[in-house]
Amino acid sequence: MRIKLELIHSEFSRFLQTDADYEKAINECQIIKQSAFFSQGVLLKCIDHKPLFPYLHLAQFHWQDQTKRIYEIGEKIRECGPDPRSFYGSYDEISSLCKTAVVGEPNLPTNRHAGYIVIAFKLLDDANKQQNLEKTWLNWSGAREIYKHSPRNWNLRKISLLKHPFVYKNGANRPFAYILLCEYGSILHPANTIQALDICERLRTRNCGLVALYQVHTAYSNEAPSAPSSSVVSARRYPMSRGFSEDVVEVIKRESPRRAPRLRSRERSLQIADEHFYQPYQMQ
Repeated sequence: MRIKLELIHSEFSRFLQTDADYEKAINECQIIKQSAFFSQGVLLKCIDHKPLFPYLHLAQFHWQDQTKRIYEIGEKIRECGPDPRSFYGSYDEISSLCKTAVVGEPNLPTNRHAGYIVIAFKLLDDANKQQNLEKTWLNWSGAREIYKHSPRNWNLRKISLLKHPFVYKNGANRPFAYILLCEYGSILHPANTIQALDICERLRTRNCGLVALYQVHTAYSNEAPSAPSSSVVSARRYPMSRGFSEDVVEVIKRESPRRAPRLRSRERSLQIADEHFYQPYQMQ
């Protein structure tokens, strides 16, 4: 699985700048979902008081050829028109913890109470130590602590460690080497928000990464998805629009001669008045 992350940096000194960041993020959703390799994505909004990155794109791209995936993600990044205030990159999921068993590929969360704790890390010393870091990721990333102390009503679904496929030398523009994504189904329910912000603050005091709390703002998917790969068993759920159900065509059947007496007998046993006896519908 290849994931494209974009962290949009902004300062809240002016509301005009915030509006521009929002419009840019929405336009990028349209660009991303036009890719033939794109599967599903969500636009996340940071709810911290003074966020460094107000918006974050989490988009999944699927294709067996890794080189083609990376090239396609790079093309979409160029179409989005990156600027110095944004960080872009393609990441591979190298390790994960699932709170509940999931068959096949799960959907990204879409409800308004869902959210993510996101922790981003940069490498400051020898990049050759990455292999040792990945063996002990549960400790230094904070994943073990998050898994242990997340309340049950937050509905922790998954903790993933994402890795950037390329190693960059020290420099101002190098991307985050690792991203820790903690996916919750109801962390931002009104009863949970204050506690969620508190645990993020506690993580900042003990963690060397950039910690932020994000809420699902917009979910989007490929409007014309390609045929699923035979190597992946699809078990995706397609929820209906909230408040509506699918139309069901009512089918009227003739009652058999033996059905009416059985229904009358049942209604008498329930002491239903005679005027309510079942009368089978006769089609004209």
